[in-house]
Amino acid sequence: MHEALLLVARAIALAHDRWRSTVGRRGPLSGQIAVLEERVRQLEAEGALLRARFLRVPGLRRPHYRHHERLEILWHAARYQLSITATADVFCLTRQTILNWRAVMRRKSATLLPPIHGLPDLVRELVHRLRAEWPAWGTRRIAGQLARLGVKASRSSVQRILRRPRVPTPDDRLLPGAVAGLLAKHPNHIWMIDFTRLKGIVRPVFVGAVIDAYSRKVLDLGFIRGEPNSRFAARLLRSAISKCGSPTWLVSDKDRAFQNKLVNGLLRRHGIRRRYGAVRKKGSTGIIERFWRSMKNEYARHLFLYRSDKAIETRLDRYRSWFNEHRPHQGLGQRTPDDVFLDRPAKPSSNITGGVLSIRFLEGDRRLPVLRLRRAA
Repeated sequence: MHEALLLVARAIALAHDRWRSTVGRRGPLSGQIAVLEERVRQLEAEGALLRARFLRVPGLRRPHYRHHERLEILWHAARYQLSITATADVFCLTRQTILNWRAVMRRKSATLLPPIHGLPDLVRELVHRLRAEWPAWGTRRIAGQLARLGVKASRSSVQRILRRPRVPTPDDRLLPGAVAGLLAKHPNHIWMIDFTRLKGIVRPVFVGAVIDAYSRKVLDLGFIRGEPNSRFAARLLRSAISKCGSPTWLVSDKDRAFQNKLVNGLLRRHGIRRRYGAVRKKGSTGIIERFWRSMKNEYARHLFLYRSDKAIETRLDRYRSWFNEHRPHQGLGQRTPDDVFLDRPAKPSSNITGGVLSIRFLEGDRRLPVLRLRRAA
């Protein structure tokens, strides 16, 4: 009986996905609305289950919110204009608790947000604002963005502010495995090419990228519906070569799309030497794999599968421009790929005790913020 219920749920999921695919082809905006509505229903169901479990615990035995979590709750209430009653209901609190926290804020008491020695108030405000607006950003990313703004704050300082330590992710220019010893020494020395599949049941989309291993610059980014082929791979390479010139080496896996007369002839005409990543060895093409993870987490999620081909192409090109020009990398000393590729110096950090944070979004896309810090007049 229970297994039959799960089979019915799976069938409903497949039917809804096919329906959204049909709606998306007829009207991209209608498809996006349908996906968002489904996502809202999913989050509401998950939240209701978690809330029911939490409320079964007596109030005095529930774990207390930590200091930084209390500040985030007040930020959330102010950000989304929630009343005291609504805030207390959402976070399973009493109205008096919210009033007490607000009173502490007005008194600027240290019990709500412990002081962090050596950091001005501005840094704390910026860190909390960046995390609140873009929760997926890690502490390295936040520290790098602050460095780009001219604010001196190490990753450990950001961790102390957020009270959420993060396991560091290794990221270097050495290509291990089958390309061990092949080290990118300058731009256009080593390029990488690879494909990835955006998850979907009915309308899968494969994205291909060509990346410069020295600078992490995304030289070209494109997509294809269905399995990627040699024509798609050659188109990506020709586009990258026309924009940036030819590399010395090209690193790829042993996909059939990269081992054919069309791609091999293109490499011979431009004098490009070939190396393959190690089979079944994680990290042999680690730089481009790390890019795929960033792209999927930050940008290419859900709605991509229900947009028109032209809309997907436009958004991928927009993300490529933002990634190259505005996204700092810890492995590059908090410089952007364009900074390294064009040999631009990093912006010097300085302790700024006052200023105004200016935020604009690349072509109006809220997932692609461009931050600037202006000194206060």
